[in-house]
Amino acid sequence: MKILAFLTDPPVVSTILLHLDLNPKPPPLSPARGPPQGDFLFDQTSGFEPNESEPVPEFLFDQSLPEEFAD
Repeated sequence: MKILAFLTDPPVVSTILLHLDLNPKPPPLSPARGPPQGDFLFDQTSGFEPNESEPVPEFLFDQSLPEEFAD
């Protein structure tokens, strides 16, 4: 899809829209609404403690190469 023209002259735009049987007036603006988070009772306390270290994983992770790749 390519833009062939960008019309900005209001009388021209209005004439084209009327010819196409479209309403030349823009829709009414609705007032902005607040974020919906206020309606829910979420616990927004942080579970992150910067002074605590991360727990050590309880599995062994072998980083050595398999025998077939050993030199």
